[in-house]
Amino acid sequence: MTGAGADSLDLLEHTPVAVFVLGVDGTILAHNAGMQVWLGAEGSASDDGLRGRNIVEWLTAASRMLYETQVMPRLLETGRLREVMLETRDSWGERRAALVNAELRHADDGRAVAYVAAVETTARAAFEKELVAARRETELAHRRLMLLQDATSALAVANGLGDLGETLVSAASRATSAAWTSVRLVDRSDETDIAVREWGQAPPGVTLAARPASPGQQLVCRDAEQIARAVPQDAAALRAAAIEALVTTPIVRATGERTVVLGQIRCWFRRARSLESDELETLRALAAQAERVVDHLRLRDQLQHHALHDGLTGLPNRVLFAERLQRMLHRTGLDGEPCAVLFLDLDGFKGINDRLGHGVGDEVLRIVAARLQRVCRVSDTVARLGGDEFLIAASGMDDAETARFAERVRRVVREPLDGAAAGSPLSASVGAVHWRPGADSAAPSADEVIAAADAAMYRAKRAGKDGVQVDALVR
Repeated sequence: MTGAGADSLDLLEHTPVAVFVLGVDGTILAHNAGMQVWLGAEGSASDDGLRGRNIVEWLTAASRMLYETQVMPRLLETGRLREVMLETRDSWGERRAALVNAELRHADDGRAVAYVAAVETTARAAFEKELVAARRETELAHRRLMLLQDATSALAVANGLGDLGETLVSAASRATSAAWTSVRLVDRSDETDIAVREWGQAPPGVTLAARPASPGQQLVCRDAEQIARAVPQDAAALRAAAIEALVTTPIVRATGERTVVLGQIRCWFRRARSLESDELETLRALAAQAERVVDHLRLRDQLQHHALHDGLTGLPNRVLFAERLQRMLHRTGLDGEPCAVLFLDLDGFKGINDRLGHGVGDEVLRIVAARLQRVCRVSDTVARLGGDEFLIAASGMDDAETARFAERVRRVVREPLDGAAAGSPLSASVGAVHWRPGADSAAPSADEVIAAADAAMYRAKRAGKDGVQVDALVR
């Protein structure tokens, strides 16, 4: 190139900025030394340097597409281009980024040419990438900290193992965005793991049988191939459920040289996952939090159970029975479905207890409790009121059904006893009340219904024992 274009470039020969002139087809018409530095072509032996070659030779694939579809069309349309980032590969294959500005001019011969200045920003781009990465790490750390703080706060006010399980499921799901998350707590004996509670949800048809190689080891499978290698016994079921990644995090306690598994946090994914270190560390931190509180919450559950259950038979006591009965009465008032309450007093129990001793008497009470549960539905509540008195609450019972049910209860108590009490007579006086809400009637209280059933039971006892008295509760 001749004329003013070439003379002006001489003034910028030693600037660190790459300055060059392009034809509209991308051919390099003139350039300064800075361009050779930018493109890593300082060693070119030609007197013409890079002239005659096309700029697209150095552009990366993405930048070439940008150059051909947007940069040159915009320059030809507007005559000016400001701060466009282009990336090249130098002679050694290294990527170099530059911020490009250009103006369209006309040479002495009338041809349209582009005057271009490119400021290399490779170091700046690398710094910005590092800055973005650092910001992402900071955001992830903050997110993880907030998640763990939320879990810690929830566990601090947890009211038993149920709260623990639900908190872990929620936190693990948030940490990993898993398709399914479940938490399982176990009691370990010397020979086997016995599941005591489970929360969350597993994929349909999947029960993960695999155990990590070490009890305290996190099992991580990032894709289907790793699943097939790590858990071959589960691979078919997982494949059928379209599971392509999973992680199992044990909740463990180290006791001396022995590691005891208390449970697992399990996450399943529909797609292959990278499962970054921050996600895995968050799961391990949640497991560590669970280990610290599980015994306390298990003890709380046990205390609550003892406070609401009869220690001899394991049945609900009067307090828990009254709570459940009140809920049943409320539902009855809403849906109109009748319900019934039975009050039982054992006939002949005092003689067994006095003659054979309290140990045999206790065994008889346990037998009666088991028999009552046998004739009741899962939805019914059987309770021991104290001594030899029992209560049953059942929904969906009208007057005829209540009478039949009370008679079935009376007969099951009369079944012969075995063991130390074999041959001893035992029966029950049963008082029953049923209630169907009227149009304007309010639901009775649990105490009112229990008192009415108690009164019916005493009439049955006064009538000669081993009988049934059924009344309707009128409001």
